[in-house]
Amino acid sequence: MSVINLSNLNGIPIKFLQELEKQDYLFYQNEFLENLLDVDSINDIIVKINEFCESNTIIGFHYTRVIPEEISKKGLICRTGKEIRRTFMSNWGYLFTDEEKIKITNTWDSYFSMHSQQGRDNILFFNFTTYALYNGGAQRLLQNYGGEQVYMPIESIDCISQKIKNIGIPLILKCKLNPKDLNTFCENPWGNIAVSTYHRLVNSEAHQDDQDGYQSVNVDPQNIEIIKFYDKQYNY
Repeated sequence: MSVINLSNLNGIPIKFLQELEKQDYLFYQNEFLENLLDVDSINDIIVKINEFCESNTIIGFHYTRVIPEEISKKGLICRTGKEIRRTFMSNWGYLFTDEEKIKITNTWDSYFSMHSQQGRDNILFFNFTTYALYNGGAQRLLQNYGGEQVYMPIESIDCISQKIKNIGIPLILKCKLNPKDLNTFCENPWGNIAVSTYHRLVNSEAHQDDQDGYQSVNVDPQNIEIIKFYDKQYNY
């Protein structure tokens, strides 16, 4: 079974890349892949690549600030927001004054409604390229400990904000995922992302397509490569 990295096209068969090469003149002329989706030859290769990816393994990138040993021992675990926040206070509550702890819990309670939690509880989110490192999409996740279920409503509170920024270290978790476990938001997601990556290799002005995907399946430690994030080191 192939492991496919859509961020650099590792694992994509050469026959598909050769088919894409035939369309280089179109990639040079267009900045946005969506302008080419009506071209039958490009749409066909998107479908072919997507079908190939569906029967193999996809690399997903999960951006976080955490203690690396937590990941190496347990992997990524689907949990509810309440579980995540309860564990946070159990492990790190000593860093905050009594007044700060009251402010944190009150802010959490007012922000994380039952409705908002339905789209977050027991879900792990991934990107499938590292473009979020360039466009700022990963910045807050790398700066603030614990993920959105912890930092989202409290990151702007003075003193509290600095404390959550000092816990853990920024990590890129490079995860081997089963496409059948993943939910995405467009048709032929793997084919579209792969062809968009190729588009940027040919035309540096092209827009990179990526998207969120999510699953409700844990990721075991053996399927995670833990990468410590350093500025300007984006070759993942």
